[in-house]
Amino acid sequence: MTAYLVRMLSPSQYWVTPVLIVLLTIVPLVAFAKDNTVSAYEFVQEWIKTYGINHERAAEMMTIHHRGGMSKAEWVTTYASYIEHVKYKHLGGQLISVQEEEHKAKVILKSSVDSIRGPIVQYEIYDLLKIDGDWLIDFIDIKDENFGAAIGPETTEKLNSKSNNPAPKHVPSQ
Repeated sequence: MTAYLVRMLSPSQYWVTPVLIVLLTIVPLVAFAKDNTVSAYEFVQEWIKTYGINHERAAEMMTIHHRGGMSKAEWVTTYASYIEHVKYKHLGGQLISVQEEEHKAKVILKSSVDSIRGPIVQYEIYDLLKIDGDWLIDFIDIKDENFGAAIGPETTEKLNSKSNNPAPKHVPSQ
C-alpha cells in the first residue's frame, strides 16, 4: 500500500501535483468559510449603528416599500439633510423579542434616541424581509415609552392593541 502511494506521488504522475495544489488551496477555504448570514437581531443592531450616520448604506438596508417607493438615491436626497437637521442619534436598545421565520422577522427593541427635542425612550418594532439572502427593513413602527405596559408574555397578541398610539411620524419638511 505504501509503495503504491509513493508511486502515485512520484514525479512521473504529472497530474498529482496540480491536484494536490488545488486541494490544499480549496479545502482550507471551504473548511473555514465564514457563514455570512446574520440573524434578524444582528441586522437590526447593524441598522441602528448605520441610520443617521451612513445614509447611503441605510438606504440599501431598506425595501423600496420602506423607502416610500423612492430609489435609494432619491431617499438619500430627500431624508439625509432632514436626519442631520434633527440631529438624530440612536443611543442603543434592549431586545424585547425576536420572531424569525425563513423570509420574514419581527424584532422589538426598547431604545433610547436623541434629537434636537432631547432624549426619549421608545419601542421600535421592525418588520424585516429576507430578499436574496439578506435582511431588509420593510417597516418600522415606533411606539412611545407607555407602550411598554403592553409588552408581556403575550407580546404578539398585544402588538396590535388599538390603545397604543404611535409616536409622531417624522417627515422631512418640504
